[in-house]
Amino acid sequence: MLTKSVPQVSVIIPAYNAEKYIEECVLSVLKQNYQNLEIIVVNDGSSDSTLSILMNMQKRFPSVLVFSKDNEGVSAARNLSLIHISEPTR
Repeated sequence: MLTKSVPQVSVIIPAYNAEKYIEECVLSVLKQNYQNLEIIVVNDGSSDSTLSILMNMQKRFPSVLVFSKDNEGVSAARNLSLIHISEPTR
């Protein structure tokens, strides 16, 4: 019988001054039943503690990847995350 590998899903989360809800957001993705996923969070120049919260989460959860950049808006944050999506394994 042939077995197919489970495709990896990349969840992209742009974040700007999201200290009040970013942890809850990331944890909600981590609670999903689907196991083969990576979570790419781009801090878009937040002036609050968003980046600190994200860095702590990245240490605790290996599937969480955090990147930070100067504030340029949600589209630029999403575009940066696309560069960092893991290549599928074959």
